[in-house]
Order: sequence, then structure tokens, then C-alpha cells
Amino acid sequence: METVSTGNSRLKILLCGYGHLGLALLQGLLNLSDWCEIAGVFRWTSRPGGQAFWEPVEDDFKALVEQAGLRDIVCPGMNSFEFIQLLQEIRPHVVLVGSWGEILKAHVLEFPGVVLVNCHPSLLPAHRGANPYASVILQQERETGVTFHRMASGIDTGPVLLQRSVPLTQEETGDSVRAKCVVAAYEMVPELIEQLRNHSLFGHPLSEHPQDERAKSYFGQLKQEAGLLDWSQSPEALSRQIRALYPWVVCYSLLQGRWSVLFYYSRFIQREPASVKAVAPGTIVRFDWRTGFIQVALSDPGCVLQLEHYQVALTERFFMPSWLVRLLAPVLFCPGRRFWHAG
Repeated sequence: METVSTGNSRLKILLCGYGHLGLALLQGLLNLSDWCEIAGVFRWTSRPGGQAFWEPVEDDFKALVEQAGLRDIVCPGMNSFEFIQLLQEIRPHVVLVGSWGEILKAHVLEFPGVVLVNCHPSLLPAHRGANPYASVILQQERETGVTFHRMASGIDTGPVLLQRSVPLTQEETGDSVRAKCVVAAYEMVPELIEQLRNHSLFGHPLSEHPQDERAKSYFGQLKQEAGLLDWSQSPEALSRQIRALYPWVVCYSLLQGRWSVLFYYSRFIQREPASVKAVAPGTIVRFDWRTGFIQVALSDPGCVLQLEHYQVALTERFFMPSWLVRLLAPVLFCPGRRFWHAG
């Protein structure tokens, strides 16, 4: 690959990113001002229509770009003609990507003199795709990780430059896995930049190795239907589903086959032996009118799922106001009513 020189010892970087991971990479780069120059930041939400993907962390991301006095790029996308013009203008050594929704095309990947590097929060080639935070929980992995790799055609393909494992506990949520991976990515930035700087400025070969395609796995975008609870599953399987999907997809079920009940927070508790009765999974066994907690029977009679924060929808677009839910809850959730389940 052609080496571009800026006449100094700082690596010129264009950062493209979104959310927690994009923010962490920017924070890591700002700590290395002696080693690198951030030529601009292209945030996913800066694209036309990108506001639809806005989440609270984007405020912090944008604020840090402004605070650091960096160029906040507005562009249709990385595959656009405008982005190619931007590369020709800036002439970065590296385009660093952290969370992005486009599959890059050859005219971007093969732009001369630029190394395109992606940060993916898994141990590639395992858990390629849009949400490895959820998939590692659903697949009962004991560890995940962060991989920096040189980008190639396809989704999360290309040789690995740097990789670090992250241990997982049995109580992880998608949110907690993300938090661990974000910290790891931030801590890996200095080692990554040192390697890229030695390559682009001093001509040293990249220390990289190909991904083992025999070990690949892929998981796509999370969809709302992934949150439908099947009460015939084991408590462990339900726990994994609820934990993995949080905070992206709200789990839900149908009460008496009519009303959708969305569960924003729930937890599993052990039942007292004297209170155990043989009832079908999905049956409401207790409603506490003081707290509003609902306890639902599971396939294991010694365990119930306690629903502590929920919302009731009469149709796809009409949700009961909270005051009405509180008023009707003793009737809606009286013991013996049953949530619908598949299977």
C-alpha cells in the first residue's frame, strides 16, 4: 500500500463512528495528540436522516467534537462521492471506524494511501454483525472481546491487527457487555496507533493475521419480534433473552391473547416451597397491588419471573396511560390470568 507522508511524525486520522464505541475511540485518540492528528470526525448521526438513530450518548459525542475544536463532518455516507472528495482533500493515513451501518464498497476500501481500520466488539471472526453484545449472551459465551481489523469487502472481514478478550459473567446484560467492550477498545487505542504510525510514517509492515473463516459466525440486526417471550422455555433461556436484548429490544407477551404487555425491567426470584402450585408456565400467580409487581409462573415451579416495570398496549400504536394501568392492574393481572406463549 502506498505510504503518505505529512512531513511530521503525527499520524493523520479520520474517525467515523457512532454511539458509545465511537465516543470511546475519540477519547482515546485525544489522549495521543503527540502521536496523531484527528483531521475530522464523521458521526453516523451527521448523515441526512441520521437523527432517527439519536441516543443520549450522541450528545456527549457531539459535545466532545466541538470541545476539541474538531471538524464535524456532514456527508451522505462513506460510500458517497462526497466522502471520496473528502479523502482526496484531507489525505488521512488512517480511517478509523467504530460502529457504522454501511458495508463499504471497493472504491472506498481501495482508496490509495489510506488504511481503513474497523473496531468490532467481539473476538472476530466470531459474532460478526450488528449486535455482538446481545449475541454473545444468547450463545452463552464465557468471553467476548474487541478486534481492530483492516477492512475488506463483506461484513467485519479483513485481517486482524489487534485483539483483546473480555471475560463475561452469567449475569451480563447487553448493556453491561457493551460497557466492558467500550473500556477495552479505549485502552487498546495507544497500541493500535503505535502500530499504524510505524506503518504509515516509517514504512514498517503491519502486524496482522487473517481471520479463520472456519470459526466465523454472524448475527444480524435485532428485531422487535425477538422480544416475544416463550413461557415454555427454561428460566435460564428466558433470562438470557431478557438480559441479551436489553436495552435495544423490549421483551413482551400477550395477556389472555389480547393485550400486549411490554417488560422494561424484570427479575427471577425463588418461590417458597409452600407457595408452589402446579400451574401452566405464563400464568400469573401473584399481583402485589402496593408495588404493582407481577409474578409469573415458569416451567420450573420453584422459580417465578417478577415483572416490576411494564407497559400495556391495546393496539400496536395505542398504549394505556400509566394512571389507567395502575387503576386497572388488579383486574388485568389477577392471579390465574395467563400470558400467551409460543410452542
